[in-house]
Amino acid sequence: MDIHHSFAVTDLGEKLGAQVRYERYKPDEVTNERWVELLGADVNNLDHLPLTYGLTRVFVSKLREKHPGLLNEHEEQVLQTAALVHDWAEVIVGDISYSEKTEEDEAKEHQHLFELASRFSEGPLGELIDEAVCDVVFAPESKLGHIFNTVERTGYLRTGIRASQHVISKTDLDCEAGFRWIVADVLGNQQVPLLDRSSTYKPLEDYLKKQTPAISRAFEIISVEVFENYPVQERNTRLENFNQSYDAWLNWTS
Repeated sequence: MDIHHSFAVTDLGEKLGAQVRYERYKPDEVTNERWVELLGADVNNLDHLPLTYGLTRVFVSKLREKHPGLLNEHEEQVLQTAALVHDWAEVIVGDISYSEKTEEDEAKEHQHLFELASRFSEGPLGELIDEAVCDVVFAPESKLGHIFNTVERTGYLRTGIRASQHVISKTDLDCEAGFRWIVADVLGNQQVPLLDRSSTYKPLEDYLKKQTPAISRAFEIISVEVFENYPVQERNTRLENFNQSYDAWLNWTS
């Protein structure tokens, strides 16, 4: 956490703390403070980092239990460091939704993250930061990168579930359209990869089983009208992805 605190107290850290994630789905009249209150600390750009660190710690602990020998102690530290630094670049490029992010966006984000990591790599924790950036964040298909990407995807799903619960409870009607869009976007993009990985990581399978009722309800609140939020040229593809995810979910749960 020394890594996080050293970044958080800088001007960059303060700026990141004033930004929110999932802004694309937020009504203009809804303040950032209320958005965070509704969807949790994970939608504050700065607080997202220690929250992801917490998720990573839990996942690593469960992997240690369910898959002994998969990770050594140093790899566990590198993964947890990645959680704390992976979105530093968003202070410069902003938060771009998963479904909107292009290869060009990814390249810019990587370049800025590399530059920021270089600033903080001079201290005693610098080697961990360098490894986290190069071997995890920049290498999503590596062993550590794949594990961390799975944690990130699980984080998206957690927010989607929370948004769906607001829709079901009908407590925040001014945000309902945005919440439904979050749910549709998250389930359409994340559910199939998570289901595929559930056979690799037992802790993920356990989490999905525990959340089965909530995930099923989230799928059920989405109608075709939600996809009108996307640009016209994307709507059919987004709807098809969602339907494929729903089919995959029904098959998995049965």
